[in-house]
Amino acid sequence: MTTASALAVAAWIPATGRPQQRTGGGGKSVIGCHTRPFTTFRASQADNPDYVLDAVKGAGFEYSDMIAAGAGSGRNGAPPTAEAIAALKQKLAARGLKTNIANFPTAPKGVSLADATRSAHTLIDNAHALGQKYALNLGIEEEERWVEWCKVLSDAAAFGAERGVKVVVKHHHGLNNTSMDLLAWIKQVNHPNFGVFFDPGNVVYYTGKDPVKQLEIIGPHVTGVVAKDCSAPHFLERAVGDPPFGSKVAGAGNPEVMIQLGSGKVDFPAFFQRLKSFGFNGPVMLEGTEVGATLDQTIANARANREFLEKLLTS
Repeated sequence: MTTASALAVAAWIPATGRPQQRTGGGGKSVIGCHTRPFTTFRASQADNPDYVLDAVKGAGFEYSDMIAAGAGSGRNGAPPTAEAIAALKQKLAARGLKTNIANFPTAPKGVSLADATRSAHTLIDNAHALGQKYALNLGIEEEERWVEWCKVLSDAAAFGAERGVKVVVKHHHGLNNTSMDLLAWIKQVNHPNFGVFFDPGNVVYYTGKDPVKQLEIIGPHVTGVVAKDCSAPHFLERAVGDPPFGSKVAGAGNPEVMIQLGSGKVDFPAFFQRLKSFGFNGPVMLEGTEVGATLDQTIANARANREFLEKLLTS
C-alpha cells in the first residue's frame, strides 16, 4: 500500500477516533515486562508464588504488566476482591515495582452484552486501583460477535476515560491481524479513549507482512508497543483441511515469537525510528523473550532484551 492509499484509508476514521497530535519531546517511553516468559517455571517455583514479580525485578524492569490480583482473576474467574488488590499493590511496592497495563480478556461466547459491559467496568475499576493506565484486549475471532464486542469496548473506553485507563487492542489472532484491521477497530469503537498497541512480532507471525510497512498505515494511532520478534510467518502456511489463504511459506521451520529481540524478522531499529517520527512516547512492554533451561537464564534473557530496547528508545 502506498502512503497516499494509507492516508486515504485513515480519512474514514471518525474525528473522535483520531489520535491527538503528540510530540516526542514531552515524555519518555517506559518499558514494562509481560509475565509470559517466566510462567513456564511455575511448577518448580511452587514454594514462591510471587516468583514472577521477583523475576521481573531481577531483570531490571520497573513495570510488571498484564497482571491481575487474585487467583480467580482470569478469563472466567471471579473478580478480585479489594483485599486481593491491596495485597498485590503491597507486593509490587515491596519490590519497587509498578504495573501499567492490565489484561482485558474478551468475554466468552454466550455472555450477554449487559454482563460483558459490567465485567469490563469491574476490570477498569481494578486497573485504576492498581495504577494501570491501559487495559489491553486481544480482540475477537468471530465475525458475528465483532460489532457487539466493539460496543463493549466503546463503553469501556468511556468508563475508563473517567478513571485514567485507556482501552487498547493489538495485532493478534482473529479479526485484528493487520494494521488495516486495527483501523477498522478504531472506526467501529469510535471513542477518543480507545487506541491500539503495535505488536511487530505478531504482524510477522500471523500475516507474514513487514511490520515497518504496516506501521505506515497506523503509526499516528499507536499508543503503545508490545515488543516481540518472530523467526518466520506461521499462519500463511495452512493446516491440512483449512481453506487456502495466501501463499505457502517454504522452509519456515517452527515459527517462534518467544525469541530474543533482533534475532528474527523484525527490523527493530527501523521500526522504532519510524515510530518515533510519529511523536510516539508511549509504553513499551516486552513479551517476547527466549525461555531458557532455567529461570535464571530466562531472567538474563529478559534483561538483555530490556537493554536492547533501552538503546533503541534513547538513540
